Amino acid sequence: MKKKDLHDIFIEELQNRGIKKADLVYLISDILKLEKESAYRRLAGKVNFSVREMGILAKALNISLDSLLYQDLGLQWVPVILGLPSAYHSMDSLYDLMESNIAKVKEISLDEVNETGNVYHALPLECYVHSPVLMKFMFFKWGSYFVQSEEFSDFASWEPPSRLFKIAENFYNIYNFQKGFYVWDNALIWNISKEILNFYKMRIINTQEKNEIKNELKEFLLKLEMFLNETYTPKFALPPDYKFYVSAMNLGFSTSYFTSSKQSLALFQTNFSFSMITDSNDKFKKMQEWIRSFCKLSTLFSEGGRIERRLFFNKQHKIIDEILE
Repeated sequence: MKKKDLHDIFIEELQNRGIKKADLVYLISDILKLEKESAYRRLAGKVNFSVREMGILAKALNISLDSLLYQDLGLQWVPVILGLPSAYHSMDSLYDLMESNIAKVKEISLDEVNETGNVYHALPLECYVHSPVLMKFMFFKWGSYFVQSEEFSDFASWEPPSRLFKIAENFYNIYNFQKGFYVWDNALIWNISKEILNFYKMRIINTQEKNEIKNELKEFLLKLEMFLNETYTPKFALPPDYKFYVSAMNLGFSTSYFTSSKQSLALFQTNFSFSMITDSNDKFKKMQEWIRSFCKLSTLFSEGGRIERRLFFNKQHKIIDEILE
């Protein structure tokens, strides 16, 4: 049996995009500036796409050629965007990305059949949106890493823009999922405590601010434990069928998927890189399976006894106190 080459697989990928053939021919024609007949002959395999044409289409349609080339190895290739420290001139790039993702997730959540899965190495927005000083620190930290501006040299003088608060308000309209799980990196609290300490050592935050952030972080932990014990109702909606895990190892990244019967979105993020899958069902399924696999490396805390949860949260409070004494 003849083994398919990259060109054959590329044509299959184009044909599996969920676009009608006539519309796909028109799209290829428009992107490559070709006559429709020429676009049709390429899509039908009668004429080969040139390397240049494949590159243009791959970029325009968000197709990873690496993923196609190595898919028989059972690996999941995703495009990775690298974030350079101090490369931006404002926070607008972050806000644009957040607003775009929230809009996509909200659209998926409107479907009656939906699901989400999440792995967190850093606190997600829903964990600190009602903690004003902690929220300010989380976004100030991002600005300090990525934005080349003197405004991020002094925590006290920096004022979060109104756009940020609007994003936080809109966030609560998107979590209408029926099923979901959350895997918490077991080094999450240690990581954020160290970040707070580093900003304190650099004299960007003062002692009072350090203690205020510390207290809000501990208050969040207390509410999370109460929620898992069913003695507290959070201000944001969680799926009726949810599970909360803590990983058995340091993961060092955050990743999420959101899916319904109509569309899907998968995200991957480290401190200085991120990727997104929106338009390939095959790639999404592999990403979804990969995210789900981390439940096997984790302890389920949303079920079981309160003693185990108490021991875990005692340890987290102790980490905070020891680092931010």
